[in-house]
Amino acid sequence: MEDSISDDEGVTLLEDVKEKLEDGMEQPPDWLPDGWIMEVRRDDNGALYQYFISPVTGVKFRVKEEVMDYLFSEMEEHYIESNDCVACSTPHAHEWLPDGWLVEVRAGGEKMEKMYKFYLFSSLEVRVFSKEDVLLYSKERKIFKCDTDGQCDTNSQDNILATVEFNAHGLPQGWVKEVVHRKSKERIRKDSYFTDPVSHKVFRSLNYATHYINTGEVKKHALVQRASVHEVYNFEKSVDMVT
Repeated sequence: MEDSISDDEGVTLLEDVKEKLEDGMEQPPDWLPDGWIMEVRRDDNGALYQYFISPVTGVKFRVKEEVMDYLFSEMEEHYIESNDCVACSTPHAHEWLPDGWLVEVRAGGEKMEKMYKFYLFSSLEVRVFSKEDVLLYSKERKIFKCDTDGQCDTNSQDNILATVEFNAHGLPQGWVKEVVHRKSKERIRKDSYFTDPVSHKVFRSLNYATHYINTGEVKKHALVQRASVHEVYNFEKSVDMVT
């Protein structure tokens, strides 16, 4: 089991996927469990290598045998069971949020070590900093300034970590749409996840989610195992990032 991988150790050449590297479109092998991530990278010498990442714990592996050993150890199941218990205890934390409002999470602090949570009424570009401010605006259209003492920049797109719609437009009541922002050297990638409020299943795309809603069938590679969206964002104003 590995929790870090060097670029020059155990490099697996993948010359047949060079043309797909930039877009990250190489398909994971059939044996890889649903939700697991396969990444293909290029090292300093131009060689390509791959590794496999547990979506639950973030642990990385280089080969199939290591992944299988890890799964058979049941560490994954214990972690998932623990998170499921947490998910069941906080599914209603944002039911009060009026339609049309999103949660916006940004990095801030002197060393960008904190998460700051804002409530955003995107159609009017209204941003407030607390539940009380949301309810006041909804009732009286009054806005209080988002005061973070200069610790969080709300004018930039670079420090956005996620936006969350707790009653996702176009989906059944209670479904959650989470858009996670991931920075690379070239661009900011936005990955969308959709959470079923009943089963707590997390789908990696809208197409997978709507197929499940319409048929009850979960397609192969449709699911992602992530920490409960209700638990991750169940804080007010700011919280230290989990490292």
